[in-house]
Amino acid sequence: MKILSITAQKPHSTGSGTYLTELVRSWDSAGHTQAVVCRIYPDDSISFPEGVTCCPVYFSKKSSAESGTPALPFPVVGMSDIMPYDSTLYRDLTPSMISLFEEVFISAVSRAVSDLDPDLIVCHHLFLLTALVRKAFPDRRIAGISHGTDLRQMMNCDNLRDIVRPEIAKLDMLLALHEEQKHQIADIFGVSESRVTVVGSGYSSKVFNTEGRIPYGSRRQYDAVRICYAGKMSRPKGVPELLRVLKQLSQEPDTPAFDVTLAGGCQDETVLEMLGDLPENITWLGQIPQSVLAGLFRSGDIFVLPSYFEGLPLVLIEAMASGMIPVSTDLPGVRPWVGANVPHQNIRFIPMPEMASIDCPTEAGRDRFVHDLHDTLKQVISDIASGIIPAEKPDTLGITWDSVAAKVLLADMNRQDEKRR
Repeated sequence: MKILSITAQKPHSTGSGTYLTELVRSWDSAGHTQAVVCRIYPDDSISFPEGVTCCPVYFSKKSSAESGTPALPFPVVGMSDIMPYDSTLYRDLTPSMISLFEEVFISAVSRAVSDLDPDLIVCHHLFLLTALVRKAFPDRRIAGISHGTDLRQMMNCDNLRDIVRPEIAKLDMLLALHEEQKHQIADIFGVSESRVTVVGSGYSSKVFNTEGRIPYGSRRQYDAVRICYAGKMSRPKGVPELLRVLKQLSQEPDTPAFDVTLAGGCQDETVLEMLGDLPENITWLGQIPQSVLAGLFRSGDIFVLPSYFEGLPLVLIEAMASGMIPVSTDLPGVRPWVGANVPHQNIRFIPMPEMASIDCPTEAGRDRFVHDLHDTLKQVISDIASGIIPAEKPDTLGITWDSVAAKVLLADMNRQDEKRR
């Protein structure tokens, strides 16, 4: 099969970029012919298997002159309002910016379609670029995968909703990460739930595993419990509340000793200021490669994700596969999906706070969340230090990227069968 994958984001950064990259690698291993349209900056590196053609769209005036490729003269448009790099907000796009966005991206997609003649086009995010691709290629078979942030943008972007909604509803396939998201997609885009297929998420077992892991009980007796956070350093991720809780726990004499490593880029001035005043037991590494993150996970004990909004966070799966105990907000749809797909899952869930908006809690909700996060983290730290954590490891082998890639193609096959009947 010939498959064209499309994203308006960087292909190897953030959860959706990793998702696209890993699907491409899985389909390459299965023998499919592929091309990718993605956005990059001039100094970004691209890492796809040999034989996968990449048709990049550049964001920068400089790249246009240097490469002869049309470029968008503004920072990349981020699927979240705070990205780990310079970005433009979708809700700030003017009509002329939208027209230029369409012109440049559809030009790149047209070249890829002409060269590859794809059997299937897979677009990441049920949002602007996917809608424009559907409009430009009405006779092509096109699937769209939601990553959660696109649904948030649909709620926030009055300037784009009327452009996006009707075209997304025309897609041949709509793909969701979990059942809760399936209901949201059907509601937002006015389609039958029967048209939305849950394909879930995956992880790379070659990268994230327990090989060479030394568990807490086998380390030196006076070693501190090791806590990790990986993701955008931003307010919607709950980072300010996490830092507040960690400082509290550091000052409590009855909490066993612990060290914290934070990994991720930061463009949030409020969080950046907090990162400049960390206790000695907390280290911020900034953005790190996946290989380094995997090593960090193999040497860690607790992974914490205090986020207020996610699709289906890959990092929870990666943490479990590496032998860590995750502590996570009880995000909509995540607990049922993990429970159904990961036997012996060991995530400690913190109740979702009362929310003022889709990714911001009320003040009362924030205070309650801090209290719950404090108590849960303290209990898990104490359990690990006391050696009473159950030894049974979560079975994550059923949710590798190969299984997700196969589900996407199976959904496409089933959809074609339905049309023929």
